[in-house]
Amino acid sequence: MKNLIGLCGYLLLHTICYAQSFYSTNLPIVVIETEGRTIVDEPKTTVKMKIIYNGPDKITSLTDAPNIYDGFAGIEFRGSSSQLFPKKSYGFELRDAQGENKEVSLFGMPKNEDWILFASYNEKSLIHNVLAMKMATDMGIYASRTQYVEVVVNGRYEGIYVLMEKIKRSNGRLGITKMSTSDNVGDALTGGYIFKIDKTTGTGGSAGWYSKISPLKAPLGQRTLYLYEYPKFDEITSQQRFYLQNYVDMAEATLNGSTFRDSVNGYQRYFDPLSFAQMFIINETTKNVDGYRISTFFHKERDSKKGRIKAGPAWDYDLAFANADYCQGQEYYGWAYLFGDACPTDLWQVPFQWKRMLEDPSFVTAVYNEYRRMRAGPWKTERLNAYIDSLSAVLQQSQARNFQRWPVLGVPLWPNPRPVPGTWMGEVNELKNWLTNRLAWLDASMPGTLTGIEPGTVPAETMVEIAPNPFSEKARLVLKTPGPMEIRTEVFDINGRLLDTKLHFLEHSETEIFLPVTGPTGTYILRVHTPKEVIQKKMLKR
Repeated sequence: MKNLIGLCGYLLLHTICYAQSFYSTNLPIVVIETEGRTIVDEPKTTVKMKIIYNGPDKITSLTDAPNIYDGFAGIEFRGSSSQLFPKKSYGFELRDAQGENKEVSLFGMPKNEDWILFASYNEKSLIHNVLAMKMATDMGIYASRTQYVEVVVNGRYEGIYVLMEKIKRSNGRLGITKMSTSDNVGDALTGGYIFKIDKTTGTGGSAGWYSKISPLKAPLGQRTLYLYEYPKFDEITSQQRFYLQNYVDMAEATLNGSTFRDSVNGYQRYFDPLSFAQMFIINETTKNVDGYRISTFFHKERDSKKGRIKAGPAWDYDLAFANADYCQGQEYYGWAYLFGDACPTDLWQVPFQWKRMLEDPSFVTAVYNEYRRMRAGPWKTERLNAYIDSLSAVLQQSQARNFQRWPVLGVPLWPNPRPVPGTWMGEVNELKNWLTNRLAWLDASMPGTLTGIEPGTVPAETMVEIAPNPFSEKARLVLKTPGPMEIRTEVFDINGRLLDTKLHFLEHSETEIFLPVTGPTGTYILRVHTPKEVIQKKMLKR
């Protein structure tokens, strides 16, 4: 006890005496001192900041000298609905003694002044965003690098945070061309830009424009709102605003037009299909309930650098991986891009682009090939579960302190589905189990799965969707064909026994068929024979 009192007395000399016993950790420590000033949503408050870390497999103590950063920062609360939680997320920029921005490399990440401390309050595994960023990076697209830390603010232990790179135009982050206020004509006007679909709250100020095309569902005549991200709304010139809005309008009009599949003058003239396929896959694999419609970024490089609209970077996955009890967010089956089917009156709806691109066989092939590439490598189920295990091992010691500070385990918080696991390891295991089931459903349901045809060589002429999947007594098939044709359906059990076969004549380009499936709950195999291909999918009866 004498030693603890002595340590607290030592720390008091530095205006730090901790309400919770926290002296050492295997994680880095971030110490923030406001010197009497109050942190608010905006503007940023000047604080002193120290970051201490002795390296992997070593213990870092509060009394160790700061060796990652020791200086000033401007800090503010960040987030939209998450600002209602008692554990706040922060955005901060590193500064010198004169208050000027200061670029610093933290934990080996590229130098920058802008960073984020993500709180992970209602996401109790503490893993969702770190896992999603890793999955996006595995795919080869830029996503924020991450580092777990423990945070102390004004002498009070605040728990585990994820230090993340803020999305911005920068070497080492999103490396598009830097723009200035003089870039108002010619090629310089064409890029690079970052824009997004998002709520206007929690953005630190925003402005933008509305799409001319309605989203998939449009309650009260809603239109998709695009916000300027780079150049910032208070820095972008009128010429740049007009150019970006006009370019997006032309791109969307082309995608919405009757000749959108044209290889020269169609939507691929304006959009980069691979990036949209990749973002489709990451949003669907995580079943991000905010995907496509909130916290969704796009960027465009200059025309001289073959600049088209690209989807990404990936961002904001705390309500993914079944951490949402609304709009079927907790189910391992179903499509995130069809959010509006479950919640048609929600004010933030998925824009039309994703569903429209899925009407292009070449885009479906790109989605299938990219998903197959990931599932054959870094997204193998056992590899993803092993990565989750590695994160939980890193957090094993510190998570107990975090949940002592914030006793939320077993407590339903918005929007946690119920029942809520009563332990942290229960949260981790629930994540692994859900992801395993989600991947199995996507393996069976991902559009473009073909039998007897090498994917990528012959586009599928017929699209088959099973919705819902799982189903109850009858499987509902939606078939899209290039014209009238005769097809044959076959249903097999998991052991390969043929249970049902029927001939169907399809008179229209889109036809709905119901197939009764007798037998117990479980997995069945559907084969659809057309004049040119055989399409195979898994069906799940519940």
